[in-house]
Amino acid sequence: ISYNAHVPGMLLTCSIDKTVALWDTLNPSPKPTPCGSKDMNVGRLHSVSCYPSSPWLLACGGSGNEIAIWDVEGEDSIQNRFGGRTSGDANVATSNIEKEEPDVDFEAVMAAEDDQATSKALEGMNKSKKKKGKKGKKVHKRK
Repeated sequence: ISYNAHVPGMLLTCSIDKTVALWDTLNPSPKPTPCGSKDMNVGRLHSVSCYPSSPWLLACGGSGNEIAIWDVEGEDSIQNRFGGRTSGDANVATSNIEKEEPDVDFEAVMAAEDDQATSKALEGMNKSKKKKGKKGKKVHKRK
């Protein structure tokens, strides 16, 4: 599930039925309105996201070990519903987001967290081995 940050009310879902679906969350009813779906032909889908610099490019990936991109800019029904909701150029929206948030090296943050998780896992394994090593073997004597 993903929310399109550039198009208010556009919600994306993907499913193991191999489809990406678009939903409108800015409607008068309490439930999101389905706006379209597409079989992406890359197997069961596990992830969907909007391209950061374009509100109309959607990407998904799944069990087919491939990614697929759906350009919804040419889809008339989707443009009729969501086309008026974008505010100017998507690149402008992206640059505004970058100005509001500090520039963080995502890969460095993830690598640091991976290192911490690895260290904790190894530490736990070493403690486990030490505990097993302290146990003495029970000797059974015959009478």
